[in-house]
Amino acid sequence: MRRWAGLPAFLTVVVVGIGGCASLNYSSAPIEAVTVDCDRLFRQWQQEVVGGSHFDAQAWPPPGFPYLRVDRFLASFEFSGLSAAQRQEWLQRAHLKAVEARAYEADSLGGVSPGRLAALRECGQVATARLQRGGKDWHRLDVARSVPDSYRGLAQVVGLYPLMAPLVQWRARKVMGELIEDYQLPYQPAYPWTVYAPPEPVGQEDFAGLLERASRRSTLRIPMFSEAESQALFARYAPTWVLETRDGNDVPGRPARRSDGKLLFEPTPVVYTRLSYTRFDGQVLPQLNYLIWFASRPPAAAVDIYAGALDGFFWRVTLGEDGLPLVYDFVHSCGCYHQWLLVESGLLPVDGVPAGEEPLWIAGAVPQTDTGMTLYLSAGEHQLVASRTAPDQVADHVYHFLPYDHLRGRSPEGGRLFASDGLVSGSERLERFLLWPTGVVSAGAMRQWGQHAVAFTGRRHFDDPNLLERYFLDPTGRPSDSSAGKPH
Repeated sequence: MRRWAGLPAFLTVVVVGIGGCASLNYSSAPIEAVTVDCDRLFRQWQQEVVGGSHFDAQAWPPPGFPYLRVDRFLASFEFSGLSAAQRQEWLQRAHLKAVEARAYEADSLGGVSPGRLAALRECGQVATARLQRGGKDWHRLDVARSVPDSYRGLAQVVGLYPLMAPLVQWRARKVMGELIEDYQLPYQPAYPWTVYAPPEPVGQEDFAGLLERASRRSTLRIPMFSEAESQALFARYAPTWVLETRDGNDVPGRPARRSDGKLLFEPTPVVYTRLSYTRFDGQVLPQLNYLIWFASRPPAAAVDIYAGALDGFFWRVTLGEDGLPLVYDFVHSCGCYHQWLLVESGLLPVDGVPAGEEPLWIAGAVPQTDTGMTLYLSAGEHQLVASRTAPDQVADHVYHFLPYDHLRGRSPEGGRLFASDGLVSGSERLERFLLWPTGVVSAGAMRQWGQHAVAFTGRRHFDDPNLLERYFLDPTGRPSDSSAGKPH
């Protein structure tokens, strides 16, 4: 496409060295609230995981607390206002995330005995029980829980970011303006459309009261859905994908990696789903994430800095208290091209963003609907070029769902899709040699959940739970009351 071509080639001088400082991992900080034996177990585990590059980067282990993992949502709770019951739930969630991440790391390590994992889990349970009592260890966790952002300050310093930012923002306005224009004007496909429909919804869930019922199951007011409720939600709002199909690069499928490191792609009608959470008006709201993968973004010219292996497209539906969409947004799996679709009677964008930040890119507005949208993606570039509130073509294929976490750990073919820094090695783009001064690591490469920086000026993340409170107003034009009903 047309993102940053023509920038000076001298920017490549130090990119390789700076890119190497991007990885997330366990900290060497003293481990808090554990016995001597447990300290030894955790340190041995960390050494093996770090030494062999087996770290799972989807959630962050706060320094000194390797038996906990937090994402940006969990880290957004203010400790000072939590009751004893809320503190207990918060710790249970963080501990279970750590157990889950360790299971994927064990899968990557190979040959880890169940007894060793059980011992690590027991050590974590004892430590979290101690943290529940409060005291100095709890206060240290309060300081350590913040998730690092996905930008590299050293790259911004060396790359003279303050001087580069106006040029980058100018280019972003031009490129994103063209994309929005492509969406708003009638699209003329050069190749046939292929329609991928979701499976038929099963059951008739009462969505109107579902969010309130689910929120009451949590002391933190986090909607907790049963498996059946979650499946019903994802089925109800699942999009129909209408794909302009030039060749095999426009066919959805499953990415994987062989044990020798080679990337693979199996064409098959599958969409990956993930439940996440955001905040608005003091309420915790569910977000339904749908991810479709393609084999590659093929080159459009002899030298195409945006082309490369794998391409992914996230579609996200944020639901209000009534179970209806409040707003849609979408982004490629590199964190590129983040845009919003407003919903009639839904959220309204603020008039502007703070100086130095990338604007919100609003593609348009769509009518309210209680079913999934129909999304039209272009061939090759896989950009959203049109949308409808109802299918207007007969389905060629019916796709099925897989949990996003199926992408973690080893592929059935033996290798890990995501590296220990959360990137998909082998999916690098040439544009990284131009955009490193922005601090975005390996711009254009596919990346794991939690690692999606979505702005080249300022700092913004796809999984930031405060995006709506920061950049949107309620349907009446009133700012979000971020303190109402919120555990601090």
